[in-house]
Formats: sequence, C-alpha cells, structure tokens
Amino acid sequence: MILVIAEKPNVARKIAGALAEGKPIKKTLFGVPYYELFRDGKRLIVAPAVGHLYGLAPKQDFYGYPIFDIEWVPVYIAEKGKEYAKDYIKLLSVLAKRVKEFVVACDYDTEGEVIGYTALKYACGVDPGIAKRMKFSALTKRDLIKAWYNLEPTINFGMANAGIARHILDWYWGVNLSRALTHAIKKASGRWIVLSTGRVQGPTLKFLVEREREIQNFVPKPYWIIKLVFEKNGKKFTATYEKDKIWDENEAKRIVLEAKKGPVRVADIDVKRQKRNPPVPFDLGTLQREAYSAFGFSPKKTLDLAQSLYEKGFSSYPRTESQKLPKNLNFRYIIQNIAKMPEYRPYAHLLLGMPELKPVEGKKDDPAHPAIYPTGEIPRPGDLTKDEAKLYDMIVRRFLALFMESAIRESVKVTIRAGPHRFILSGGRTVREGWLSVYGKYVKFEEVTLPTFLVGERVKVLQIKREKKKTKPPARYSPAAVIKKMEDLGLGTKATRAQILETLYQRGYIEGKKSIKVTPLGMKVIETLEKYVPEIISVELTREFEEKMNLIMQGKLTKEEVIEEAKARLMKILEEFKKRELEIGMELAKIVVGESKLKEGLKKEEKPLIVVGKCPKCGGDLVVKYNKKTGKRFVGCSNWPKCDVTYPILQRGEIIPTGKTCCNGAPVVIIREEDGYEREICLDISCKKKF
Repeated sequence: MILVIAEKPNVARKIAGALAEGKPIKKTLFGVPYYELFRDGKRLIVAPAVGHLYGLAPKQDFYGYPIFDIEWVPVYIAEKGKEYAKDYIKLLSVLAKRVKEFVVACDYDTEGEVIGYTALKYACGVDPGIAKRMKFSALTKRDLIKAWYNLEPTINFGMANAGIARHILDWYWGVNLSRALTHAIKKASGRWIVLSTGRVQGPTLKFLVEREREIQNFVPKPYWIIKLVFEKNGKKFTATYEKDKIWDENEAKRIVLEAKKGPVRVADIDVKRQKRNPPVPFDLGTLQREAYSAFGFSPKKTLDLAQSLYEKGFSSYPRTESQKLPKNLNFRYIIQNIAKMPEYRPYAHLLLGMPELKPVEGKKDDPAHPAIYPTGEIPRPGDLTKDEAKLYDMIVRRFLALFMESAIRESVKVTIRAGPHRFILSGGRTVREGWLSVYGKYVKFEEVTLPTFLVGERVKVLQIKREKKKTKPPARYSPAAVIKKMEDLGLGTKATRAQILETLYQRGYIEGKKSIKVTPLGMKVIETLEKYVPEIISVELTREFEEKMNLIMQGKLTKEEVIEEAKARLMKILEEFKKRELEIGMELAKIVVGESKLKEGLKKEEKPLIVVGKCPKCGGDLVVKYNKKTGKRFVGCSNWPKCDVTYPILQRGEIIPTGKTCCNGAPVVIIREEDGYEREICLDISCKKKF
C-alpha cells in the first residue's frame, strides 16, 4: 500500500480523482477526509496536510535573547490559532503505520518540500529519503497521471534543505530581533510593548523609508513650459516647445515673444512604424503588477486568487519566476478547449488555423515550474468568484496573445517652426492590432490620430503661451512597485514577498493601499536601527544569505554551513544591540509610549504598566494592578468597575506576557525569578495543565 501526501485537502481530492481507476472511496478519520483507490493493481491512500504541520519553537521556555536552541514541533504548539492541524498530524501518523511506500505530492517548491519533509519525518515517523516525489505544475487529470508515471526517486533534498535553512534563518532573525526591540523598550519605559522586524522585513521597510525621506526633503523648483495652440480643419491642437522645461522665466518670456513674431509653418513630418511584439508569459511578479494595474488587486490578493485557480485546476502553479512555457505542453489542446468559451472563440480559432503554434518567451527561467498558463479546464458557471474570473480572464488572454502576430503602431511627429523656435505635435495609432485584439483591454496605448500635414504649410495660430509649473517629488511606491523593487534587490522570494508587505501593514509601519506611506513608527524604527545597529536592516546582508540559500538548493553549500554562519553574524549584531539597548529603547519609546509620558514615568518612577492579554469577558486589557492597602499585585481588567474579571498572580518575579491563552481565555504568562529561572503559568487557578 502507498501513502500519497498532498499539501491541502482540496488538492488531495483532485489527486485521488485523477489517479483512481473509477471513483475513489472517501473516508474520514479524526474529522479529516482522505481517499482510498486502486491504480494498476496497487492500493493507494491519498491524504492531506493542511499547509505546514510543523513549525520552529524554542526547546526551553526562555523569553530573553539571543536564543538559537530551537526544534521542529507541531504547528499548533509553535503558533497560536493552529489547533486544527492536530487532527491532520494524527491522521498521517495512523495511516503511515498501514503502508510500506510513501509519495510526496505537495507543491513542487521549497515550502512544499519542507511540508513533505517534516510530515514524513515527524508525523509519519519515517526517513524522508525513502519517499518518492510527484512533480506537477497543474492539477489536471492528464498532468497528475503523467506525474504519477514519472515519479522522481526521492524528494528534492536541495529544495528541502534550502527551505529548512530559510525557516531557521527567518526564525533566528525575526524572533531575536523582535525580542531585542521589545526588551529595549521595556528597559527604557518599564512597559512591555511588542515591536518586530525580520531578515527581509527590515531591509524592505528601509527602502520605503528612503523614498519617504526623498519626498520629505524634496524642495519644489519652478519651471515653465511653452505651448503653441493652433487650429486645423476646425479642431484645436496643442504643440509643445522642444525643450520640455525652461528653468528661467525671462528665457521663457523671450521665447514666447520671438515665437509670436513668426512666421509659423510646418517644418518637418516624421512618420515611423514600429512592431510591438506580444508580451512574454506571466511569472508571478508580472502577474501581480498587471493585476494591480488593471484591477487594483494587492500582490497578496493576486497570489491568493492565482493559488485558488491552480487548486481548482484552471491555471498552472503560480509561484514561479519563469517566463517560458514547457516545450512539451500541448498548446493546441489547451486552445481547442479555450475555444469552447464564446468570449475567446474568435482568437482561439484564429490560432488553431495556424500551421505552427510557437509562443514568445522571456529571459527569466525557474527550474521548478514554468510560466503561468491556463490548463484548458473550462470553468462552469459558479466555479469562480468575481475576482477569480477577472484574473482568469487576464491569464487566458495573455496566453492567447503569446501566439499572435505582432502589433504595428504608427507614430507621427510634426515639427512646427515659429520664428527661430520649434514646437512638437505628436500622434500615434495602431495600424495592425495583432495580439492587441485579445489583450488590448489590459494595455494602455493612447490613440491620437492627426490630420494630414504638408511641409511648409502655414499654421493658424490661436495662442502661444507660457505656463508655470513646479517639479514634483518622487512618487510613493505602489504595492506592485514594492514587489518589483524587492525582486530587483534580491529580497525575499516569489512566494514570500507579498506576505512581507502585508506584515509591514499589520505592524503599523506603513499605510495606504495604493500609495504607500511610512508611518512615524516605521520611520522611527529604521532611524533608530540605522543609528545604532545598521546591519539589522542591511539589504546587502539579506541578499547575501538569499544567494547562499540558492547555493544550498544547487548542492554547492550545506544548510548547516549557512545556518552556522548566519548564527555567528546575528550573534555579533545582538552583542552590539545589547551594548546600546537602553539608548535604542529610549529612542523607540518616544514614539510608542510618547515622549511626555516617558519623561513623566521616569520622573515618578511609577510601576510599569504590564498588559498580559485581553479580557475574555469584555475584550478590555488585562493589566497588572496593585492593591492600594496591601501593595500586593494581581491581574485585573482595564474596564473595572464595569468589568470585574481578576486573577491572582505570584508576588515575586518579573511578569512576561506570552500572547497565549489557556483555560476559559485566561492569559498565559512567564514568571522570571531573580536567578533567571522561568516558568510558564496559566492565571486561572483551576488550571491543571503542565507547561
């Protein structure tokens, strides 16, 4: 018997349906569906993971930093809100005991390989090296059957090791640096206020801050433009002076006076025709930029929609950097199916009449997956949401455009001489649509058709005028532009960039969905880190480790080498941070606590406000309070006397919030004794759980 491990439940269903000779038998264990089927006389079980089943966590309870002693644990232990994963782990653990062979059928990328590797090692309790690998880029029946008959002998250990290294580095950086920032504020203000940064998050915020500074420091500079307005065939036209900016007002006045003296005639007509080749196939970054431009979708939304289309079987795997389609892809079959949809039929029939179907391709390649393409599976009414339908339309039209002839654009440049000065009138039109006929709705070409001009003809001038303008600051980044900049700088991966941007929003470091503005908090974090520990936000350091993880994938470095080097580099950064911890905390506390409150608190030496969680009854803050008569501490709701929720707490030791809850929503805290000993406790006195 063979156990096939899929990444998600709906993908497991797709794989089972494709491989079954007949209909797969759906079964349920621990509330999780899995499938039994036969293929070529062999009995198969197809069971799902639910994304990552395992995450990284410290081996011991310790809230300080640095911390590097970590291990893989079930994700419901490593992260809040992941309790649902417990039943999937139990399912795989039980099924693994029934089978002799294993096949990993998770997404074929570093994350999919880590999901498969950890599921095999920890849930199934087997050596990941014994498993075979299904490799596919689309969830169609033909793709899945082909993958089954071409199993790779093992999982891709290059990708698995690179993925494991990335998880460990991201944990080292994210947890240690975030704890360092939080402890610095605590040291300066006496308050536990969580701030975060990360290996990619910090450098990304840095380049956004650099743009914000450019805008803030920008000083507008006046300039003048000169226009010549004239009439021809009863219509008004405006030609502009050959220099687009005149920086001296007196010079602009002189040009206008001299031009008005004339004569004004057409001096030259330049007509050019240019071929515009079809756009290259979609990689994820290009799809995200085009979807933002056309629909205003955020990069993360586009990725989520593209992932959904992939899981439903309508388009190929989205997390790719390739701009090339596979040579063995059956283009004619896909286009024949697309022709069944009325909105694409004319273009598909045009292509099917061609003797050869040869798509254009771009320069970028990806060893794991080809460019994004429609699979040829046809959505039925109700299969797609409104936004999925929009993205699907873009993917289909882009695919059809790849095979079509080039468009031809005609540009016209009319030079008008007014006295000694020249003015330019430009026009442009499409003379052959080519690929624009199918994809033109997503491409912006200005159609300006000019009347016929003759060299030497007189121009009927209505007005020659100067207009004062001011230079504008550089534009803020749009979400799509941030993804492109990250790609150019080598920050993050195709799969992680959109989420990193979302994290910056969630942390309150940036705002604005179309034009991204860095908040005062985001500015202060970068300003402080630049001043005291600039290596934390180094683009170069982040890019260096990205390159090293690619070398792990290629088998040129081991994950152990890269992890140890990263650990050593981070240790030095944290040593420097600790030396300046109070100064860093004072800088950050000015904005997160407030400068006046910080000074007032330092003057009065008041007991610090410690928020340990949210009240399970009213949603207020649960804070550490002190009895006015006895001086003893307890935890109570900030909405007292309206809310009477209270908890007793140990009278000795530092109280450290964990963000976790236990019995009836009671917060879990760490009590750190003077000797450094730490214990994790639930504040509900009836709790019997051992932490």
